[in-house]
Amino acid sequence: MSATYVRTSTAAGTATATCDTGDFATGGGYLVAASGAASENFPAAGTPPTAWTATSTAGQTVTAFVVCANVTP
Repeated sequence: MSATYVRTSTAAGTATATCDTGDFATGGGYLVAASGAASENFPAAGTPPTAWTATSTAGQTVTAFVVCANVTP
């Protein structure tokens, strides 16, 4: 059985959304205020990745989101 879920994290400058322990990231993304932009947007924290990080330009508030997979035998 497998299941997916989404986690979010919001911060000024850089935000990292992290999966629950033992789960892994299958994708992710970000949201920046209308006047802002992201300078980085990438899977993070290992192989396979377990988080998603986004960095905004000029320190604007950014929300990172990660799509996580929980795979159980």
